[in-house]
Amino acid sequence: MGGTANINKIKTIVICTSIVLIILLSITFFEYLFLRLLGFQYNSMGALVFFFVMYVFLEIPLSFITNAIPKSLKSVGIIQSSKGWLSFFLNTGLTFALIQLLDTFMVNITITWQGSLIFALISGLIGLKLKEKDEEPPIIDSEEFKDIGNRFNFKK
Repeated sequence: MGGTANINKIKTIVICTSIVLIILLSITFFEYLFLRLLGFQYNSMGALVFFFVMYVFLEIPLSFITNAIPKSLKSVGIIQSSKGWLSFFLNTGLTFALIQLLDTFMVNITITWQGSLIFALISGLIGLKLKEKDEEPPIIDSEEFKDIGNRFNFKK
């Protein structure tokens, strides 16, 4: 019985990982096409793959940070909405800086700063549109926030 359960767990992990990889590859392919239209050039297939691996590897954790900043500021009441222009500017700035950083340090790829900026602006606008349906985080003084805090307090 134990062997069957392990095989089912492994199958589940492989299927979920495959789905995530297919989604990431699809997004990366469309990003590649768009960047090519904006003047992205590379010397070899290895450089192209390395660029996108580094881009995804760096973009995902930085995205978590740039998405958390507006939500945190909303929770403490500094800004009115976590979905507004601050989120747009953080995402756009992150994308632009990341592409320019990779362009600077990778000699086998090139893209103009204008192409990076256009890509970042469109990427930021898409992110702004996708965040419209996200729920706002609770304000720090609200009952909802206190309920969340109570769920994580462990009684001894």
